[in-house]
Amino acid sequence: MNKNNIVPVLVVVLLVAAWAMVDRFYIAPMQRRSAEAAIAARMANTNIVGTGHADSISAAGTNAANAASSAVEVESKTTAAAMPVDATPTQKFMLSNDCLKVRVTSRGAAIEDAELTKYDRSLTDKVNHVELDFSNQTALAYAGINGLSESYNFLAVEQKPRSLTLERQGENGLVLRRTITLGSNYVVAVSDEFSNRGNAPVTLPHHSLRSGLMMTESGHRNMIGFSVLGVDALPGGSEGVKHWGGDLPKWFDKIQATRGGRLPESIETAPLDDSVKERSVDWIAAKNKYFVQIIAPEGGADGSLVEARRSVPAYEKADPTAPPPKRAEIEAVGGTLQFTAVQTILPGQSLPPRNIAYFVGPKKYEDLRDLRGHQVDVMELGYWRGVGKILLSILNFIHDNIVHNYGIAIMLLTVIVRGVFWPLTHKSTVNMKRMAKLQPEMQRIREKYKGNPQKTQSEIMAMYKENKVNPVAGCLPMVIQIPVFIALFVILRSAIELRYASFLWIRDLSEPERIFEFGFTIPFLGWDALNILPLAMAGTMYLQMKITPSAGDPQQQKIMMTMMPVMMVFMLYNYAAGLALYWTTTNLISIGQQIYYRRYSHDPLPPVAPKPTPKPTQGRRR
Repeated sequence: MNKNNIVPVLVVVLLVAAWAMVDRFYIAPMQRRSAEAAIAARMANTNIVGTGHADSISAAGTNAANAASSAVEVESKTTAAAMPVDATPTQKFMLSNDCLKVRVTSRGAAIEDAELTKYDRSLTDKVNHVELDFSNQTALAYAGINGLSESYNFLAVEQKPRSLTLERQGENGLVLRRTITLGSNYVVAVSDEFSNRGNAPVTLPHHSLRSGLMMTESGHRNMIGFSVLGVDALPGGSEGVKHWGGDLPKWFDKIQATRGGRLPESIETAPLDDSVKERSVDWIAAKNKYFVQIIAPEGGADGSLVEARRSVPAYEKADPTAPPPKRAEIEAVGGTLQFTAVQTILPGQSLPPRNIAYFVGPKKYEDLRDLRGHQVDVMELGYWRGVGKILLSILNFIHDNIVHNYGIAIMLLTVIVRGVFWPLTHKSTVNMKRMAKLQPEMQRIREKYKGNPQKTQSEIMAMYKENKVNPVAGCLPMVIQIPVFIALFVILRSAIELRYASFLWIRDLSEPERIFEFGFTIPFLGWDALNILPLAMAGTMYLQMKITPSAGDPQQQKIMMTMMPVMMVFMLYNYAAGLALYWTTTNLISIGQQIYYRRYSHDPLPPVAPKPTPKPTQGRRR
């Protein structure tokens, strides 16, 4: 492979990554501290005590900004004080199976809480289970239908161990009868039937159905370049799922630029994606790193809204006139389906039931693969998802049937991958050794035809052909393995299987090791704890590159051996330990292969036959 352009590209990549880290961990915190100090001084000078005044300013600023809202953003929901109050007592109902417990509230006949009984709540709490709390915004509540929203209590008319039917009559005799049925997994089947029990026709107006809010699970660190929170949707008639997690901070900026004023604290907007504006959707999902809600009505919906809330720093809460963060840090997301068709129901008649499949559970391939409409793609396995699904299946098979430890399973998976590519690796290594042996002859040709690049190239290619050497064979294994590496990178960074999975000293393979915390953050790097595996990964990478034969320029090889390990540590230091374990294992296998080739592999290169020199022309005899 021609390495002349590799070093400049690596330098540029390293500089970009360095600037991102410096901006995130050094410049931004410094600006925030300066803003906080200025606010504290201003408050001391004006004798502002407490937070009441600041909160009123914040509310006024938010209301003023909302008043200037553009058409692309949907206004905030009606405040609690303006909502009609249903004074009847609220009831709670529990439906459960072997892996899921859902708590249903009579308010809006909605889901208030989901407990996933197969997953521990945290690394230190193995007694309680993961609980998705939707009490601040219940899931599957309707909005836009007077008398049938979450402000009103429904009456339970039938209850079974895994099924519940609730009913309420709203304005003018419009009735909603909802049946919630819990199956044997994480899918909740919901059947909504609208009917008319009045004496005159009633209209089912434009209305919406929303998910609960999803927030970042405590105890998990965000990875740079990876959106933990997100909203996904499948546009109607499309084969591709739209992922908007990475776009949400930009949407805050776009909406602020459109309507003016301050950076909004929350948005609820139609997707700011030109390819899906005003399009129907088959389903919508709100998710965090490991868990997801998916609302999939039969026949889809007429449109969708994306809801997001950003984290508001303490200094901004204290003084709304202070500059907001440069980038919105998303702390909660939700999705809403819109039904815009207005339907009239005659007295005594009803509409066909609206059947909704509501998935609330882990982002696990085995649980999502059988769901219709590409719902498994909420896992965001990327362009090489086919390869990723195969690798994830093999990883789970090894864990479930052989070793029962994901750390060892990752190492065995690495051995399998390397074994599959062994023939290509072997051929490439032999080829590189031959090219290394030809270096003196190649240098001689370059010196001989120094002023004629075309002649130099043709002579070198002739030498390769004569000695049965392929100059691009060394690149082939690397190119073929790129999809495998990318797929493994994607699945190991967010596979729920690695959540709280331990291995040796590693408590959680889905997180950095964090053997002990420094108590401070290293400037420019953002490192605040010791992680051994990334350092081991860099050391093994250096050794592997050092003992691998190469036909490139020796000076460039030295630069590569130094830059590549340093760059990889810099980029992956705070990534999942499972990923560093995979890479370290790969390097160790490569080192073992090179040692084997050096000791036991003999591939004598036939000597290069010098070209015969033409004899001098002798004079003609007389």
